[in-house]
Amino acid sequence: MRAIGTRAVCGFALLVGSALLISCGGDPAHPEERIGALIDAMEQAVEAGSLEQAAELLHPNYRDDTHPNKRAAMRMLAAYLRRHSGIHLFSMVDTIDLAPGGAGAKVVVYVAMSGVVVDSVETLARIRADLYRFDLELGLLEGDWRILHGRWQHADLSMFQPGPATSAH
Repeated sequence: MRAIGTRAVCGFALLVGSALLISCGGDPAHPEERIGALIDAMEQAVEAGSLEQAAELLHPNYRDDTHPNKRAAMRMLAAYLRRHSGIHLFSMVDTIDLAPGGAGAKVVVYVAMSGVVVDSVETLARIRADLYRFDLELGLLEGDWRILHGRWQHADLSMFQPGPATSAH
């Protein structure tokens, strides 16, 4: 199976991070659960190619190492989504570290991107997929989690092996 091209990973990273981190409400006493629940929504948004949803999910002050602002990131995402269809994701949250006072968080997520459905680490080991580690910084905006900054790098399959703090989505 053919993996999704890595050339446009910046656009994908934007959508992954943004959909992962916005809160859809819920109990503010359990931000880890709110963030974890959003992984499923992120996968649906990426797989559906929803540029509109991505724009809603980004913090107005979003930036990353490639994009100086939200507008630039959204342009890259639009180009990425035009070039790729049939994207399937498999993600695993490695860590969620809340800042003192709960106003921010750092999240590490491993994401596999493929042209075929991946439902387990075992399936992932049998196919070709692009593997990434996302280091994300979150902030609260009007009570909702939003992504402020993201970094990504290539990962390897060993990083997808579940540990005590890792959960697959």
